[in-house]
Amino acid sequence: MFKRILLTAAVLVATTASSMAATGWTTGAVNFRDGPGAYYAKIGSIARCASVQLDYVQNGWYRVQWNGRWGWVAQRYITDSAGYCSGGGYTKHSGSYSKPASGGY
Repeated sequence: MFKRILLTAAVLVATTASSMAATGWTTGAVNFRDGPGAYYAKIGSIARCASVQLDYVQNGWYRVQWNGRWGWVAQRYITDSAGYCSGGGYTKHSGSYSKPASGGY
């Protein structure tokens, strides 16, 4: 009986949380949350193309480490493609703006 309960618990954990140890990048500015869901408290914001360490995924949310802190980001805002931010048409913004020489926008 105990083995059956243990096996059921192991299957349940395996289907709701997949373990991984990888690097990911944010695909947009994202909320960094206290738990795996939009109803958890926001503990910060992570900028687009920030590198995060992925721990595991649970119900569509990654547990990530960013700036030395653990939190959660929606899975749809994370990519595992290193090329996404380095050459895929996205240029990191420096925070400054220069008006075009022609005066147009």
